[in-house]
Amino acid sequence: MKALGTNRNGIFGFLAHIHPPKIPKDAAGLWPTLCLGGLSFGFFVVLIFTGFLLMPFYKPGSPSEALDSVLTIEEALAYGSFLRSLHFFAGQLMIIVLVGHTLRVLASGAFAPPRRGNWLIGMSLLVLTFFLDFSGYLLIGDERAMDASRVAFGLLGEVPLLGGIFQALVFGADPVGQGAGLRLYALHCGVLPFLALGLCAWHFYRVRRDGGVSRGL
Repeated sequence: MKALGTNRNGIFGFLAHIHPPKIPKDAAGLWPTLCLGGLSFGFFVVLIFTGFLLMPFYKPGSPSEALDSVLTIEEALAYGSFLRSLHFFAGQLMIIVLVGHTLRVLASGAFAPPRRGNWLIGMSLLVLTFFLDFSGYLLIGDERAMDASRVAFGLLGEVPLLGGIFQALVFGADPVGQGAGLRLYALHCGVLPFLALGLCAWHFYRVRRDGGVSRGL
């Protein structure tokens, strides 16, 4: 019987290619990428950590309940204001760095074959990050967040054929009701982060699988 480690067509063959042993030396340094991809993932880790610490004190539901819990975090929880600020600024910095990362990829031609597939994964991550940031903004529950929820609800309704389904999935029947808050909370803290983690793993795998980053057109 063949040893499991020599089964190149099985799971060990797949694992052997997750982290290829060699990439070009000039693709491994700081300057080809400015480390923007790694920085964006670092901010994502900060978001996960701070979000996990804030979760027990946030109350999803109606906008008033949500806003009261945010104010409690800010004013009554030890280091609550610091944690919430860190969570907020990490989200904004992640978007800024991701936009810079996208521009670098465009400038270097890394969107072209053989990296076309990874370009599409990266663009999916960028869009998903915008959704994560926006859903977090809606969870605050203040007047601006409620106005933004109504606008988003209306925009989803304009999607041809699937608008009503998207509205029901994201907000339910009322964009500022208790059901909307619970749905947004589930998306922001459960569904979207796990999707982002999965896409990140796939994205990093493809960078290595494609021989490192593109070093220019």
